[in-house]
Amino acid sequence: MLLNLSIYNFALIEELQIDFTGNLNIITGETGAGKSIIVKALQMLLGGRASTDYIRSGQKKAVIEANCSIKNDQPVKNKLEQLGIDYDPTEGIILTREITHNGNNCSRINGRIVTLKVTRELSQYLIEIHSQHEHQALFKSQKQLTLLDDFGGKEISELLKKTEMIYQRLKKKQEEYTALNQNEKEKARRIDLLQFQLDEIEEADLTAGEDEELLAEKRRLSNIEEIAEITGRIYAGLYESGFEETVIIDQLNQFVKELNYISSFDDELESIIEMLEEAVYKLQEAAYQLDDYQHQLEFNPQRLNKIEQRLQLINKLKRKYGDNVNEILDYQAEIQSELDDLLTSEARLEELEEEIVKLKEDYFTVASKLSGLRCKVAEDFAEKIISELEDLAMEKSKFELEVTPMIDSFQEVELNRITSYGIDQVEFLISPNPGEDLKPLAEIASGGELSRTMLAIKKIIAENDEVQTLIFDEVDTGIGGRVADLVAEKLAIIAQNQQVISITHLPQIASMGDTHYHISKNMTDGQTKTEVVQLEDKKRIEELSRMLAGSQLTDATLEHADEMIKLARKKKETILESKIE
Repeated sequence: MLLNLSIYNFALIEELQIDFTGNLNIITGETGAGKSIIVKALQMLLGGRASTDYIRSGQKKAVIEANCSIKNDQPVKNKLEQLGIDYDPTEGIILTREITHNGNNCSRINGRIVTLKVTRELSQYLIEIHSQHEHQALFKSQKQLTLLDDFGGKEISELLKKTEMIYQRLKKKQEEYTALNQNEKEKARRIDLLQFQLDEIEEADLTAGEDEELLAEKRRLSNIEEIAEITGRIYAGLYESGFEETVIIDQLNQFVKELNYISSFDDELESIIEMLEEAVYKLQEAAYQLDDYQHQLEFNPQRLNKIEQRLQLINKLKRKYGDNVNEILDYQAEIQSELDDLLTSEARLEELEEEIVKLKEDYFTVASKLSGLRCKVAEDFAEKIISELEDLAMEKSKFELEVTPMIDSFQEVELNRITSYGIDQVEFLISPNPGEDLKPLAEIASGGELSRTMLAIKKIIAENDEVQTLIFDEVDTGIGGRVADLVAEKLAIIAQNQQVISITHLPQIASMGDTHYHISKNMTDGQTKTEVVQLEDKKRIEELSRMLAGSQLTDATLEHADEMIKLARKKKETILESKIE
C-alpha cells in the first residue's frame, strides 16, 4: 500500500507531500491544476523514462519519493530477497528517483542505488497505474492474455511456469545446435586455427606464475654485482674490520664488558646489558646469514640469457592469448574444450536432435494443456465480465474471449511460432449494442466503454491481484449520470481488497471516497505552484458543490453535495456488510 508520496521541484510542484489511507482515495481539482503531474511523477518513480523538462524552473534536480508497506504474504518480499535488498517489514519500502539536468539520474530502493530495470521488476508488485495510455494496452493480445491468466489463478500459473521452463531449455538446445551446425568450411577453418593456437601454447609448456618467477630471477641476476658489493660491505661492517677499524659487534662486546664492570655499582644497568647482549647475538646471526648469502651469489650469464629468451617467448604468447601466463593457460583450456566440441560435433548434433524433439513434444503437451485450461477459464471470465458490464449500464453487451492456438502438433513447434507463455493468441471481442456483431475491443469501444470494461476486469481479478495499490487516472472518461454512480460503486468495491487512488472530475465518484484530496494551482512570489490538501467535512462538501455547479456555490448545490456524501456513505456500508456476509 502506498503510505505517502513526496515530490520536490517537479514541474509546477515545489514541494508536495501526501499521506494516503487505505480503501478509496480521491484526488480532484480544476483542469490544469496538476493532477496529471502527480501521475507522471509516479510513472517516473516506478521506472518510467525520465525527462529533464519536468525539473522545476531554476532548480538543479527533481526528487520523487514514495513509502510503501507490504503484506507478509506478498511476492514482493521474495523479490527483495532475490535482489539482495535489505528491508524492515515494519518500515516498508522506500522508492526514490532523482532527475538531474546532466542526465545522471538515480533510482534507489531503501537507499540502495538500483537500475530502472530492477525498479520496474519490483514496482510491478506495488503500484499499478491505469490511465488513458494504459487503457490502450488493453487492445493488445499479449495484455489480454495476461489478464486471462491472472484470472485463471494458481492452476494456470503453474502451467505457465512449466511452459516457460521447457521453452527456455528448448531455446538453449536449439541455439547450441545452430552453433554446432554451422558451415562446414567455416568449421574446418576454425578447427585449423584452434589446433595451431593449441600447439603453439602446448609447445611452450608453460607453468602457472612462471612469468613472475622468471622476472624476479632476472632482476636478481641482472643486479648481482651491486647485490654482492652491498652485502659484502655490510658483512664487513658487522664482522670483519681492516687496520685500525673496529667492527660493530666488537664495539658492542666492549660496551658490554664496560657496563658489566660498573653494574656492580648500580643494579639498574642489568637490563641494559641484557638488551646489548641480545643485540650482539642477533647481529652475529645476521652476519652469518649474509656470509652464506654471499657465497651463494654467482654471476651466470648463460642462465640470464636463457631467462631472457624464455620471457621473449612468453611475451609473444601474451600478445596473442592473455596478459599473463595464467590467462594464457585459461585460454588454452577454453580452446581445447571448443576444439573437442568441434571434433565431436557430429555425435553431439545427433544427441541434440533427439533432445530437441523430446523437448518439442514436452512443450506441446504442456502448452496444449495450458491452452485447454485457458479456453475453459475464458468462458467463466467472459460470463463474469458480462455480469459486471450489466452493473455498469452496458446491459445489452455481449463479450467473448477468443483463444486461438497458433500450432496444432508438436511437429509445428518452432521458436518463431511459439512463446514462453504458450501457443495461444487471445482476443477480447465485444458487442456493446444489440444487433451488432462481436468485434475486437480496439475496433468498437468508445472511451466510456473502454473505461468501464477495464474497471469490470479489475473488479473481477481484484481478489487475486498481487498489486496492492491501483491508481485510476480519470477512469470516468466518457461517462456521467447513472453510469458514474455505478462506476463509483465499483471503485468502492475494489477498494475493499486493494488501496485505490482515483483522480476524477465527477462528483459521483468523489463522493464515494474514504479520503478526499484537493489539488490547486496558486501564484506565490511570481511563481506558479501546485499544492494538495486533504479535505474534511465542510471543505469536502464545498468541493463537491463546485464539481456539481462550477465556481459559484449556492445553498442548493451545497445541500446536494452534502446529500451525495451521505448517500455514498450508506452505499459503502452496504458494500461492507455484503463483504462480511
